[in-house]
Amino acid sequence: MAMQIEPMPSDDGFRCWLSPSEQTQLVEHFSSEPKKRLAVELMLDGLRSEEVPRVATRDFRRLDTDGEEAYKLRVREGKTGWRECPVSTNTKERAVMLKNARGLTKEDPLVDVSARTVQRWIAGDNRITGAVEKIAEQTGNDDWLHVTAHDLRRTWATSTYYSLSAPFSLEVILQWGGWASGETFRENYLGKEPDHLAVQMMDEAGLR
Repeated sequence: MAMQIEPMPSDDGFRCWLSPSEQTQLVEHFSSEPKKRLAVELMLDGLRSEEVPRVATRDFRRLDTDGEEAYKLRVREGKTGWRECPVSTNTKERAVMLKNARGLTKEDPLVDVSARTVQRWIAGDNRITGAVEKIAEQTGNDDWLHVTAHDLRRTWATSTYYSLSAPFSLEVILQWGGWASGETFRENYLGKEPDHLAVQMMDEAGLR
């Protein structure tokens, strides 16, 4: 399955949505760099690049469930205020490992760089070659050259929205992602259903 890509409606450039295998490829690109890998995972969990440098281990909250391990991340200074968004158990464990390895306290930022640096880790500039440029060269797939850090959040938004098969899907995704309106979400983040979910939908509808 390949990424979905389309031109911006009014500006130059493209919007991209990574497939599950491409998300894994990007995460594993930073397999030997724990700080960068955690930053990528957090953006694939819906965080904005400017929110990543403020994350500390104190922000992970275990949900009150009967024996099931699940976490949400408290985003304390988001663009639209305080919110909580779901994160995987693996992301939480990776955050704790990074904290311990670096001798940090639970209040210390885990990715202690600027938002611009986080963005350059994904798509470089004239001085730095980012991950997407390297992956494009390795794979021969030039679509990677259009991917930015913001496309990781866009990927999460679309995949999560179509995975929530309930009448309250829009309200939930707006809360988790920190969007003020459904119009903003639909116009700037929501793409076509990902291929792997399209197959499931087609099976449910008897179309395959």
